[in-house]
Amino acid sequence: MKFSLTKRQTLGYKLARDGKKRVIVFGGAIRGGKTWWLLLTLSVLALKYPRSRWVVIRKTFPDLKRTTYPSFFSILHNGLQAYVKTFVNGVVTFKNDSELIFMAESYNEDKELNRFRGLEINGAGLDEVNELQEVTFYKVQERIGSWNQAEGNPPIVCLATCNPANNWVKPVIYNRYKDGTLPEKWSYISSKITDNPYISAEYLESLKELPPIQYQRFVEGDWDVMDEVSNPFLYNWEDSKHIDDSVVLNENVPVYFCVDFNINPLCAIVIQERQGGANVLSEIKIDKGSIDALCDRIEGMGVPSGLIRICGDAMGSGGNVFQRDNASAYMQIKRRLRLSDRQLIIPANPKHKNSRVDCNAALKKLTIKVNSVNCKGFVFDAKQVQCDSEG
Repeated sequence: MKFSLTKRQTLGYKLARDGKKRVIVFGGAIRGGKTWWLLLTLSVLALKYPRSRWVVIRKTFPDLKRTTYPSFFSILHNGLQAYVKTFVNGVVTFKNDSELIFMAESYNEDKELNRFRGLEINGAGLDEVNELQEVTFYKVQERIGSWNQAEGNPPIVCLATCNPANNWVKPVIYNRYKDGTLPEKWSYISSKITDNPYISAEYLESLKELPPIQYQRFVEGDWDVMDEVSNPFLYNWEDSKHIDDSVVLNENVPVYFCVDFNINPLCAIVIQERQGGANVLSEIKIDKGSIDALCDRIEGMGVPSGLIRICGDAMGSGGNVFQRDNASAYMQIKRRLRLSDRQLIIPANPKHKNSRVDCNAALKKLTIKVNSVNCKGFVFDAKQVQCDSEG
């Protein structure tokens, strides 16, 4: 079996084969050979290590059938078929008893990710990881390396492909790659369509007819192009008016920690009043977070206890699973930080329509300044979250 790889495919293949990196993301433009690289690399690893187990994950089963399977069939027809014993129900069993398992994330039907429980594998491939949930990405990190029946010492690797996307993949992977802050065992390989020598000049020319934003993102691999938002939630948001990276903590003014208890990860933004408005100073995001982890972050900011104010959605005042005695989240925070009742502000949750009106009125009439360096998620949401026809 012989295959000719591009320079970037070869780089990704060698990093996976040698075990130098645990997470290898091949990202960027369309038609850069990303999926072919992922499938071929996992197949070669399966052949090299008898009785090893590898999984390929796509968002849905229809996505697997429409896109990933055709790429794999192409590899089969180019020589891999000679090494395959069976291909039944999405599981390829090689003649050396290694397995390559194709499965769908199916997050809408399985938000608890129960299908991953007990999944023992040496490595994984996440095809179009930008379409998967962030929690799935980390769940796979738990599972790779859990299978110990393979011969030899298979590398523990998670391969991923992606196109530029304005979702969790950008801050978790691409931005850290640009900033040089990726974890030591992670690697990002930039892909361009021109890296693929098998793309015809006629096809490349036809792509120039795409809308400009689509062309920049999917052909040029530009991660910084934002989608056009037709009906933004914050229609009064303006970068020039509301972003001010000079705003910092005032140690003499109360600090409001506005918490969203109703999602995972646990999130909060940190706000102080200013003359005529408010400063949004920073944001807190705690993956698989607990109330204790939130309190650790609050204490770490060094805010005097008497100036702390805790507010947020009313969900935090109901019973929850964070603590065995079923105390409310607010009461747990109060105990841990030794706060008084007056430091807890628990209003009723407004309807989305009313909240939208209030937020946009504040943006227009008050002086709202946001430190974009410390509030990247907040600024992204301010510009990208949009409403449906019912608000």
